[in-house]
Amino acid sequence: MIDVTVIVPVYNAYHEIDKCIKSIINQTYKNIELLLINDGSTDYSLKKIKEYEKEHEFIKVINKKNEGVSKTRNQGIKQAKGQYIMFIDNDDYIDKDYIEILLKEIKSSDVDCVFSGYRRENSKGECIQKRKLKNTHWSKYTLLAPWAKIYNKEFLIKNKIEFFSYKIGEDVYFTLKMIAKNARIKIIDYIGYTWYFNEKSVSNTIQRGMREDVDILVLLNEISKFSSHDEYISYYMYKYCVWYLLFSGKGASKKQFIKEHQRYKEWLIKNNYYNVLSPFSKKLNGERISEKICVLAFKLFDKLHLIPLFAHIYCKGD
Repeated sequence: MIDVTVIVPVYNAYHEIDKCIKSIINQTYKNIELLLINDGSTDYSLKKIKEYEKEHEFIKVINKKNEGVSKTRNQGIKQAKGQYIMFIDNDDYIDKDYIEILLKEIKSSDVDCVFSGYRRENSKGECIQKRKLKNTHWSKYTLLAPWAKIYNKEFLIKNKIEFFSYKIGEDVYFTLKMIAKNARIKIIDYIGYTWYFNEKSVSNTIQRGMREDVDILVLLNEISKFSSHDEYISYYMYKYCVWYLLFSGKGASKKQFIKEHQRYKEWLIKNNYYNVLSPFSKKLNGERISEKICVLAFKLFDKLHLIPLFAHIYCKGD
C-alpha cells in the first residue's frame, strides 16, 4: 500500500517543473506516489513530465483540459492511492526529508493534518521570508495554503473537503472547511517547503486592480455557509477583507476602493463578522506584528472616517 500521494498541478511550468520534481524524486522516504496533473498546458510541460513518468514507476501523469487549480487538485484527491496526501505547486520544491518528517508526525500523533512552516525564495535564489508556525489555536488560520501540510485522505473524502472553484481563495475555502469539520490538527515548527515567489504568476497578478469578475464576497458567502461565528473566524473574515483591499486596491481607483470597502463592511456587519478581537489579543498568538498593525490601522481609519483620505493616498489606478 502506498503511504503518501503527492499532488502537483502542472500548468505552463516547462522552465520551473524540473526543480519541483527532482526534489520529490530525491526524498529520503520512497513509498510514495507522485501525480503530475497537466491542466491543459500550452507549452511543452506535458512532454517534459511524461519523460519523468517513463523514468520512474512511482510517477503518474494525468492529462486534462484546462479547468484551473481547484478542479485539478480535486481530481488528484479522488485519484490518489496513498493513505495520506500532500500538495506541492509546480514552481516550488521541498527539502529531502520533508515527506519523511511530516509523515512521521501525522502517524505518531494520530491526527487528520499536520501544518508546518515555509521559506519564500525569489528568482535569484535568495530567501526573502521564513515563517515558522507557533503551536497555538490561531496558527491554524495563519497559513491556509494547501502546501507545507500533510492530510489524511480518509478525512478529506469522508467530510467532502474540496477546493472551491473560483479565481481567488480556493485554498482558504479548503482549509477553513477542514477546520470547521473539527479536523485534528498538529502544528510543528519544521520548515521544509520552499515557496517560489513568481511575480508573473496568476496568484500574484489576477487580483490586482479590483476586477469585476473577482469578488471576494462570492468566496466569503460560501465560507459562511459552513463556518461558525466564533471570534477566530470573525477576525479572519475581517482580516481577509483588509488584505484584499490592500493587495488589489493599490491598482484601483479611489472611487473603486471606497465603494468596495463600504460593500465589504456592510457584508461583515450583516453576517455578524464585524465586531472582532483586538489585533493584539492574546488569543491571536502566532500572528505576525506587521499583520496586526495593518488590521489595527485599518480599523482606526474606518472608525475615524479616514478611508477616503487613505484611498486618495494609496490608490494609483485611474
